[in-house]
Order: sequence, then structure tokens, then C-alpha cells
Amino acid sequence: MRLAKRYGGLAILWEHRYYGDSQPFPVNENTTASEWKYLTTEQALEDVVFFANSFSSSGIQNVTLDDPLSLPLHPSVTPWVFLGGSYPGVRGTLLRIRNPETIFATWASSAPVHAQVDMASYYKAAERSLTRNCSADWVAVTRYVDEVLTGDDMALKEDVKFRLVKARLSGPRGNTTGAAGLTKEQANSRSDVSVASILMDPLNFYQYYGFAASLLPFCNLLETKNFTQVPEEGGISSVDGIESAFDAYLIALSELDYGEIPGSPDDPATDLAWMRQYCSEYGFYQRGDASNPLSIETSLLSLDLFQQQCDETFSDSLPTWPEVGNINKYGGWDMNPSNVMFANGEFDPWRTMGLASIEDNSPMRTPSPIVPACNTPLEGKSFFGLTYANMVHVSDMRVLLVPDSNHSDFKTVGFYSPISQEQFFTGLGLFQLALDEWLPCFNGSR
Repeated sequence: MRLAKRYGGLAILWEHRYYGDSQPFPVNENTTASEWKYLTTEQALEDVVFFANSFSSSGIQNVTLDDPLSLPLHPSVTPWVFLGGSYPGVRGTLLRIRNPETIFATWASSAPVHAQVDMASYYKAAERSLTRNCSADWVAVTRYVDEVLTGDDMALKEDVKFRLVKARLSGPRGNTTGAAGLTKEQANSRSDVSVASILMDPLNFYQYYGFAASLLPFCNLLETKNFTQVPEEGGISSVDGIESAFDAYLIALSELDYGEIPGSPDDPATDLAWMRQYCSEYGFYQRGDASNPLSIETSLLSLDLFQQQCDETFSDSLPTWPEVGNINKYGGWDMNPSNVMFANGEFDPWRTMGLASIEDNSPMRTPSPIVPACNTPLEGKSFFGLTYANMVHVSDMRVLLVPDSNHSDFKTVGFYSPISQEQFFTGLGLFQLALDEWLPCFNGSR
């Protein structure tokens, strides 16, 4: 709203087709292939174009003749500016490339603009943020469990499965009510990958809350065995061996109070709609990477497994693999749009698919806070934007959901966010400088 007030604009909150109340068909496990076919990125982009070209302020209450909102709002006479974080940031960026005559400028936060089937890099941000001892033990326990579950010792495999499932079903302060009645046969009936994935449960909220808010509580429990011993600098496994480290991991899994870790509530329809999108066009399969010496995700999570889950969910309505070319035709990592500011968090898992990616197979581009001239992208590998130190996913725009005018409460719509105001005001300030530079040339070539 600050931008709208500063520039005398109108703020519009956009709801994507197939999400929220904008469902042309009921979104559930019974949605058919003929109904899903209208959920594509191209359709979503065209929705914005159609809306912008058709929008009128005539239906807005309390608009007087001398109000700026009474003026024509068509993109040919009024600049439309798109703000979006994560996937909405992708759409805002693609619209600036696809329809520069409609979207004049974009602030894209944490936008994974490069689509890729293999996203084993997703957890690297978390791996980089871990303390040395927690990292060493997490890696060691993950390898140990993978080796046991894929090995030939059936008795050991059954025991490890039972202990892992029991630990996850138990609760803090020795509460085993959730695991009451669990038998080894029941635990062993679970798939190997589902049991191995329990090791990754503490990562569930990392992308939004980072190390301190989501992983540090778990690491403290792990390295102190629930605060019963002094942590070892190199980890428990380096001193007492893998069995002791595994025991400590089980203690941490059971003692971690997941209710105290901030998170957002699941919406089955939203989850299913996004699954449809990544299964059909984006990929982003977050597989395990056995070749990564710091991997904290199970290697049992394979590309084939992700594709199998997609195929089973959506029957015969998907391509063999996600058609990432539908997205990357706009440039992917190499895109260079004008009038776009890209913001990223240093430890955002989705940074790996954004312009600020530092992965080996990326172009290794660098953000520049120098505002480029209107309609003129930066040259070379640089792009206009910034990376927030120590921050994670959409660290700036999530403050926009705060209901109080001072942005100090942080009880946001849908979830609680412990992030600071600094990223919001830093990004806002830079984008305002950019708009001050770009808006005067609106009627020129776009």
C-alpha cells in the first residue's frame, strides 16, 4: 500500500486461477484431465493481460471525478506495476518479457524463473546454514539410514524403521502416546522412502524461517541429547560413533515441539493445484543427491519417484516429464528483462532456480543495486536487484501481509513470521528509486 499511496495508485490483490475461490472446477482428487488442462502458466499470464485491458474503476466505491482513479486505467495510458514473491514473482517477470505493453515494471522476490526437473539443489541452502557439528551428524545419520534401508540385514532394517517411526510419532518430554500400539510389523510395512524421509521432517519450515527459527531448536536437541550433555565441536558421530549419533537423532525427533515451529496451514486444494503445475511445467523435483558429501536428504528420493507420484496423482493427463521449455522459453537463468527488480534471500532454497543462483550449473550472475535506465536491462551477467544477507524465502514481501500499519505485529494472514522489517524497507526503498527513474518515461517505447 505504501507504493500505491506514494504514486497515487490502486492496489489490486490477484488470485490465480484454480486457487482460493477462483476455481473454474472443483479442485480435488476427482478433477479430470479435461478440467486440469486450463491450469497452465500461459493461461495464468493471459488472465492478467485480459484483466488489465478490461479493467475499469467504475465499480470502485467513493471514487470522485477529481480522484486519480477516475482517469483511464488501461495499460496504454496508466503504468501497471506487478509485485510478486516466489511463483507470483515468476509470473510478474514473465509478464514483463511477454507483455511489456501491459506490465510496465515488476518487483520479483525469490522468483525461481529457471524451470528444471532436477532440483537436488533445493536443500543446499539449509546445508550451508547448519552448524558444523549438526551438519556432520545429520549427514552421517542420513547415510547410515540409507545404507541400512537398502542393505541386506533385514533384522537391522526392521529395527531402524521401527525406531524412526516411533520417534516421529512420539512427542516432547517423553510423551509416547502417539506411538502407543505401534508394532515392528506396522513400521516395517511402510515404504523405505517414507521412513527415510522422516529424517527430513525438521526441514519442513526452513524455506520461510531459516536456520535460527526452524533448524536451530532441532540441532540443539540433537547435539546435546536433549540438553543432557555438552555438544561436541565435530559432532557426536566423530567422538562416539554412528550408533550414538542415531540415538541422539531419534531423541531430537521425538523431543522437537513441531507446534512451536512457525508454519503455514496446509490447503489440500492449493497443494494439489501447485503439484499439477510443477508436475506439468516446472519440475523442481527435490531429489536426494548421494554424490553431495554434505547431503542431508535421503538418496531414496529419486527423480523417478517424483514422476511416479505425479503420474499416480494425475493419471494419463501429464507429459512424460515436466515441459520446462514452456517456462524457459522466456530465458530462464539467462533472461534479461528491463524494469524488473529481483530480490533474493541468501539462504533461500529457491535462490538456486533464480537469477542469483550460485549453483555450479548456473551462469553465476550477480545482482547490482544500481538502478538501470528505463526500459534498459543491465549488460553482461549483472541484473538489477539485491540479495538479503542471512534471509530466506520472500523475506521482504511477507511483511506486506501484516495487518497493522506499523508492520510490527508480524501475525500475518495464515502464518506467523519472525522476520524483521529491514528487508521490506530495503527492497521498498530500492524499488521506489527505480520507479522514480522509470515512471517518467512511461509513454516512451516499452
